[in-house]
Amino acid sequence: LFRIAQEALRNVKKHSGATKAVIRLKFTRSRVKLVVSDNGIGFELPEMLGDFAIKGKLGLIGMQERARLLNGKFSVKSHIGRGTTVVVEVSSTDRNMIS
Repeated sequence: LFRIAQEALRNVKKHSGATKAVIRLKFTRSRVKLVVSDNGIGFELPEMLGDFAIKGKLGLIGMQERARLLNGKFSVKSHIGRGTTVVVEVSSTDRNMIS
């Protein structure tokens, strides 16, 4: 999760023009939820994140892959002029979280 948050913040710095970024972690008995959001310029999401790979933009794809390796859920929401939010949710009981 640390590497996903790190890459999300790198994207904020590199692409968003944001003046504010927020990282939130929410723990429940069975889940851990990471949310990284910003107030930047936002962008139009392609139907498939894989379309970013064609353009050589691999940050979101890397985050998605890391979440997949943790058996987690990954989502991105972005609105032009209103910023971007990256959400990753994983099991807190999964052994991958410990190692």
